[in-house]
Amino acid sequence: MSWYSSVAIPVVTVSGIWIPLTLLCCIPWVQKQMLYLHWVTLWPGKWLEEPERAGFLSTCDLRGVPRRSADQPAENQVAPFRIPTRDGERLFAWLIAPLGVYSKNLEGFVNEKSGQHEDIEGKLAFKLLRDDPEARLIIYFHGNTGTVAQGRRTEEYRMYSAGASDKIFVISFDYRGFGKSTGSPSETGLLSDAEAVVEWALHVAKISSDRILLLGHSLGTAVATGIAHHYINLELPVEFSGLILCAAFTSTGNAFSAYSIAGVLPLLAPVKAFPALQAWFSRRIRDSWRTQARLATLARMSSKFRVMIVHAEDDTTMPWDQSQELFRSTLEAALQDSLTDEEDIDEVRVVDLGEAGRQEVWRSGARSISKLIAKHGDHNTMMKWSPIALAVLQEFGAGTSL
Repeated sequence: MSWYSSVAIPVVTVSGIWIPLTLLCCIPWVQKQMLYLHWVTLWPGKWLEEPERAGFLSTCDLRGVPRRSADQPAENQVAPFRIPTRDGERLFAWLIAPLGVYSKNLEGFVNEKSGQHEDIEGKLAFKLLRDDPEARLIIYFHGNTGTVAQGRRTEEYRMYSAGASDKIFVISFDYRGFGKSTGSPSETGLLSDAEAVVEWALHVAKISSDRILLLGHSLGTAVATGIAHHYINLELPVEFSGLILCAAFTSTGNAFSAYSIAGVLPLLAPVKAFPALQAWFSRRIRDSWRTQARLATLARMSSKFRVMIVHAEDDTTMPWDQSQELFRSTLEAALQDSLTDEEDIDEVRVVDLGEAGRQEVWRSGARSISKLIAKHGDHNTMMKWSPIALAVLQEFGAGTSL
């Protein structure tokens, strides 16, 4: 092969494939379909009305008789319901009671009648969450595609409460346009959805913000950070128990240029190689999801800011250097904050976890910023593993004991 051919072939490939693809991704409609993938629902995710198919306790479990009508008992470990948004959408959600709570209140759950989704305040799971001053609530922000009933997500919910199964409830919801939720997704819309769920937790379930943990995966990390950013900027700022971000990205533009389809085909790899082209492309992203900037603001403004960033080295969907950059920039913002002049500042502590990975932790007063880069777990599997459940306990453990 001649020198000319060895150069020309890659150039033609880039010009013929990635340049048109980059231009295509500048179209807002295409961006929306690629970013949210809300139209993709795998079969297990369709069982929204039947959480027992995902292994949650139901009438079938104890009696062997399927739940058939509202007149039959339904052991509602999962209570499906709907949350209205300010702009008129209706979000489908699951409130999941932890196994320890279920066990302590077995008779009440067994004798509870199944009802309509709108009657969440009449559900035993809701009452136990609202009435227990020691109860904790995880608000789970899932990634793109699928629904709250997606197979691996239902396994995650059980894992998150494993360390304190008598206290940790989970609420998981589908963004607008996903599953049975109405509407169509957008950055503004998803932030409105997140606000509706947080408002429900604060003012309907009456859970104080220091008992609420925001946990996001992939796309959900941008939503969780965005809503935390919204509440810290209120006239009366609201701060949560913590923020856990798993497989995060710095912004949509960077996510697109780093993303690989099925972990094999890098979507817009050449864009990342040219900073000027990357900047040009990023300016054309409608839903920018600037997590990096929002985390920096949180680090500067929040007196009790606690974030844990988790990523797997073998994540072929979203490279772990995205989380590395988030940790670096967030820590830099925290160190620049004027509050640090009055606090005892610890150095970043590095913990070698062997095959489990490497953790870095910075603390200053009530604030902490930590990063766990796991060696294994890929983009999705790590969400079901013990390090995430441990992170939940650590974030809830700030200032109060479980």
